[in-house]
Amino acid sequence: MCASATHQNESQSKTKTAGEAKFSVAFLLLNEFTLFAFSGFVDALRLAGDDADNSQQKDCHWTIVAPNLQPIKANSGIEVLPWEVFPDPSQYDYLVVVGGRVEPQRRLDQKITRYLQKVAKHGNTIIGICTASFVMARTGIMQDRKCCVHWYHRNEFEQEFPTLTVDSDTVYVEDRNRITCPGGRAAVDVALLLIERHCSAVTARKVVSAMVIEQMRGERSPQPHAESAWFGEIANPLVRRAIAVMDQSLTKALSMEDIANRLQVSENTLYRVFSNACEVSPAKLFRAMRLAHAHWSLKKTALPISEIAHHFRFSDSSHFTRLHKSFYGISPSAVRNLSSINYVELKRGSDVVEVIKQILFGGLFIISKDEQDFE
Repeated sequence: MCASATHQNESQSKTKTAGEAKFSVAFLLLNEFTLFAFSGFVDALRLAGDDADNSQQKDCHWTIVAPNLQPIKANSGIEVLPWEVFPDPSQYDYLVVVGGRVEPQRRLDQKITRYLQKVAKHGNTIIGICTASFVMARTGIMQDRKCCVHWYHRNEFEQEFPTLTVDSDTVYVEDRNRITCPGGRAAVDVALLLIERHCSAVTARKVVSAMVIEQMRGERSPQPHAESAWFGEIANPLVRRAIAVMDQSLTKALSMEDIANRLQVSENTLYRVFSNACEVSPAKLFRAMRLAHAHWSLKKTALPISEIAHHFRFSDSSHFTRLHKSFYGISPSAVRNLSSINYVELKRGSDVVEVIKQILFGGLFIISKDEQDFE
């Protein structure tokens, strides 16, 4: 299967040039790139391109560049035709490099290496999607810059590039004129960042709505990880579904009655299955999940404590402070005054049930499949 450039060529007369648009993007697709990351990014630009839904490149301009016009194969087998051979970097604002499988990209065309170095020298912002961060690091254009990679590839990246600073906790990292992200949905988050920056917040919200995305995620949003050990040990499917609903509702006013109704069971049934599977009520487990994410925000963001408390639906700052000190043994304000002290060990010996301890001290997790299975 091959995505033809015919439509793009025919529509050029209907669209603005890159110089007339509010911003312009050139896509560089690497061998065996990830199709979803590319399609999600470019579709966000398409939706922001005009006021209606005509897919015209008015406010956003994009093109697909390559060292030649041969088809580029995605890791799914689908092929995409480049629209033009490497143009001068002055013709666009952003170069978006889309990676995929790691191994095929170790045999990189030297023309691509030289072009990346040329674009970097020109001063364009270069965006690395998925494993493109590996390629960018190999070409030397990530020196003295922080890089975001998928948690799955973190150890591999650190071994190959021990001098580079790597992040696998957030959905993307912007360090001066480099933006890197782990791929997947995060590619859309980066596209929304550009749309909001160059078009408007209203346009970005329009895209979010059109793509049926619940909300925009910023640079400090946590990166989804594989399910944690404690969740994997829960066998009861109803409990797993309930926790999936909780995980997707950490910042919402959601009662146990709401969760029970969504799962089409009684509230008594919900409490009973949680007691049997986790030895804790669903309300207490939900509170622990909120507290763990709030704790992460204390360490990873500069948001005011009051804002964090409000965001994760604690009654007020005092309520949040009491709970945080009760479970972590330290106040939220004190967290930010400590650097390397492993204060989370302070409360491990308490009489809190094991599943709550693992949630609070075992890091964040995101469940990606169970709620979909339920729906």
